[in-house]
Amino acid sequence: MDGSQGRKEYNASRILYEALNIGEQMLICGAEVRRVEDTIFRICQAYGMKRVDVFTITSSIIVTVQTGEDEIVTQTRRIAGYEMNLSRLSELNALSREICSRQVSPDEVESRIRRILVEKPVAQGEEYLIYCLVSGTFTMFFGGSLADSFASVITGALLCFFVRRSRKMVRNRLLLALVNAVFTGFAAVFVVRLGLGDQISRIVIGNIMLLIPGILLTNAIRDMLSGDTMSGILRLCESLLMAVTIAGGMALVLMQFNLLAGGEQTVKENFSQLERWYFSESGQALIQILSAFCGSLSYAMLFHIRGRRMCLGAVGGMAVWTVYLFTGLFTDSTIWGFMLASMAATAYGEWMARREKTPATVFLVPAVIPLIPGGSLYDTMYCAVNSDYAGFASTGLHTLKMAAAISIGILVASSVIQTVLRRPAPRSKNS
Repeated sequence: MDGSQGRKEYNASRILYEALNIGEQMLICGAEVRRVEDTIFRICQAYGMKRVDVFTITSSIIVTVQTGEDEIVTQTRRIAGYEMNLSRLSELNALSREICSRQVSPDEVESRIRRILVEKPVAQGEEYLIYCLVSGTFTMFFGGSLADSFASVITGALLCFFVRRSRKMVRNRLLLALVNAVFTGFAAVFVVRLGLGDQISRIVIGNIMLLIPGILLTNAIRDMLSGDTMSGILRLCESLLMAVTIAGGMALVLMQFNLLAGGEQTVKENFSQLERWYFSESGQALIQILSAFCGSLSYAMLFHIRGRRMCLGAVGGMAVWTVYLFTGLFTDSTIWGFMLASMAATAYGEWMARREKTPATVFLVPAVIPLIPGGSLYDTMYCAVNSDYAGFASTGLHTLKMAAAISIGILVASSVIQTVLRRPAPRSKNS
């Protein structure tokens, strides 16, 4: 350590160990690679390290520091799994900011981390509510009828019951995704055969939003565009494996019941006046805006965001989808619409992050949820299991284009905001 006035000296290995603890937990909770690297870098510098080198990928963190006495210390951390928890991420970020503003003793840091990591279990009723909201609202969002939405709520509750038990027995993420996809397919077939829904594809899409790695796919391209190529490639491979696994699970069920092609029920032809409005262009626009709010709200709850931040994230989702619909007045391109809407999501997330003094991810993730190409991913998988290779190539490319549009919009908006506010480069951002 450099022994400067007012700076206490602590053991370098202990400091690095606690910095890695914070970085590890931030990565597990859903932080982007650059935020993790920047947090560890700033914490080590706050304790007087002369040089800090941080290398992070999705499964590992390696840090080497040089102390004021030219001692070299290196530590690594293996990341075994992930659990999206944006509330915990916000608390860890607040702790790192406090460490940078005043030297917190390593013992106090360890104690604070323990308190943050204390499991705050979600009430069983609340978890069922979240699953029902996600499945029901996104079934409506993707064009399902009220009957489809009601059926999707039932399958969402069944899926929640199954997931609560399967995740205790199955530790492999791919196997867990396969098992959950198979169960979702059976549940969707069950409710449709009971006459509770009209379109099994809309019901499946509503439930598949709980399984599809849309955020993982978008973040993969975002990492690559931001310069973290290795992390982006790893996340892309993982998201594609998850998508293929879910497709295989759905195919095992739907093919058995001849529901992959022409086997699902159709919406009745004799519409009431209310039903005509519901399926009209203006009706669908309003339904989508309201569903975007409810969907973002339920996803914020799913990611453990609570209180006013949960509501602010939901408002962001509604506003972002409104922006996307508004772009339809000027262009027929879905890609341009998604790019402009993701720029709006980024601007909203950065603005709220500065107001609430928390990572922008807390608001960006719920706001961008309506743009996640879950329906397009489902269509891609549908073509794959139905041996429609031309359709698979076309819809798959379109899905990647939408994910890239979202990522580019986020990247461009972030760069513009940093330039306008004269912020440092992304690697040194910690707001």
